[in-house]
Amino acid sequence: MTDQRVGIYIRLSLADGDGKAESDSIGNQRELIHQFLDRHPQLKNAPRTEFVDDGYTGTNTDRPQFQALMKELRTGAINVMVTKDFSRCHRDYTQMGNYLECVFPFLGVRYLSVNDGYDSDDYKGMTSGMDVVLRNIIYEAYSKDLSVKTTTAKIIMMKQGKYIGSFAPYGFRFHPTVRNKLVIDGDSAAVVQRIFDMTLQGMGSTAIARRLNSEGVLTPGAYFRLKNPGSGRFRKASEKNGWTAATVLNILHQYEYTGALVGRKRYKASLHEKRTVPQDKADWIIYEGAHDAIISKADFDRVQEIIRQRPRRASGTPQEYPLKGLLKCGNCHRTLSRVHSSAGYYYRCTKSKADEASDCPKGKLFAEKEIEGIVFRAVMQMLAMCQEQKKQKSSLMLTRKERIAACLVELQKLEQQQERYRQEKFRVYENFSGGALAKDAYLKQRADIDSKLAAAKAEQEAQEQLLSGLERQAFQDKAQEDDVFTSFAGATELTAELAQTFIKEVLVSSPSDIEIVWKFRDVFDMQGHDN
Repeated sequence: MTDQRVGIYIRLSLADGDGKAESDSIGNQRELIHQFLDRHPQLKNAPRTEFVDDGYTGTNTDRPQFQALMKELRTGAINVMVTKDFSRCHRDYTQMGNYLECVFPFLGVRYLSVNDGYDSDDYKGMTSGMDVVLRNIIYEAYSKDLSVKTTTAKIIMMKQGKYIGSFAPYGFRFHPTVRNKLVIDGDSAAVVQRIFDMTLQGMGSTAIARRLNSEGVLTPGAYFRLKNPGSGRFRKASEKNGWTAATVLNILHQYEYTGALVGRKRYKASLHEKRTVPQDKADWIIYEGAHDAIISKADFDRVQEIIRQRPRRASGTPQEYPLKGLLKCGNCHRTLSRVHSSAGYYYRCTKSKADEASDCPKGKLFAEKEIEGIVFRAVMQMLAMCQEQKKQKSSLMLTRKERIAACLVELQKLEQQQERYRQEKFRVYENFSGGALAKDAYLKQRADIDSKLAAAKAEQEAQEQLLSGLERQAFQDKAQEDDVFTSFAGATELTAELAQTFIKEVLVSSPSDIEIVWKFRDVFDMQGHDN
């Protein structure tokens, strides 16, 4: 029998636990699984490795230890996976079915679910049964119910005036002894008060940002990093980024500074998505007097009226143009502003208006038509090279699905071939032990078989690497990729559809220094590589 190497997977979601580093539920799962393995006649002596995800949902596979276990399963370092029940592996019954019917059988992995009484060895050559499907449908319903209950509990806390955020808003800090309560942070609250005072004195947002930058006042992000050096929050923000009009306006709109708590501004689009969407303002949860106020209600209302009375651009249908939202400053990476003059449209970085010490281009205007021309030529050059590569490698340009299928067929053949070699090696040994084969002949035949086995194993590893590479491709279907490139091959000008399809962002430092960040691997880096 093949050596059994067990991977124990344990998972606890935040909704299940109490926030402890090693919760009782984790300990219970561990004890249950180890007792099960100790009694199992085939697995009791097998080496065991634990993989624990504490505080991760089971509705997706974006879990570090789960991914680590899958890597071990793919390489063959572990060939048995054990969980307490199906929901520890995955709560989505369709995904769980895919693992049971496709992923685990292909990898040659034996999967056991203790509480469900499931052992994949009992289902070889047949479907896993409706009982598995029904169990996972129940788990899916449980996940949705748990999500609703968790959200409901949070809403109740908000309505009670309890702050449930992970970080205190700028201007506040957490109460040292009372949970879910904010108190005023003296240093940052003074900056908030100044911003409101300067607005009441008639200063505009840009002028306020310029004043704060000239005085070296830390931005909210920089202040947070100073107070929380171990946190990863705001780490992606550039150290060069200073105050802007947008940062100032964001503070001026925060009703929390009047002493109220404001919740449910956004909500999750669905159970399986991290993305959130804005909530209608009428549905916000507002609790007055939850903490001390930095700004009086009267001053806050006066500031909102000042902002409303400021000149605004004429409203109407938003303008559409090819590079909308894609052009960024090459220094601070902020989106460039589009301005109009008698000579046409231009782009500029507005950060230098608020920060005199900024390294961003000061007072420089980049002509829209000039930038569009440069970007269009780069895109068309890329498309031309893709078409040329397609001609040169037409014999290799199978669709992703076909190539994966070919890999799977080849891997199956190699596994069967290795099994034949192992059986042949056993027969040769039987002949030797039975006296029908001399020792020298036996050793020669065994070495020959071992050589064939090693070659087949090496070819299997190469095929597995190829399959892994295919799975990492940016496009999920090669035929779809070809269609995308072909559909734009005859373009005569830059369009929004063309730009949005291929470009992530365009970093502009000067008319001669433009960097295009593609949405996929740059074709110019693909020379000499097979896909």
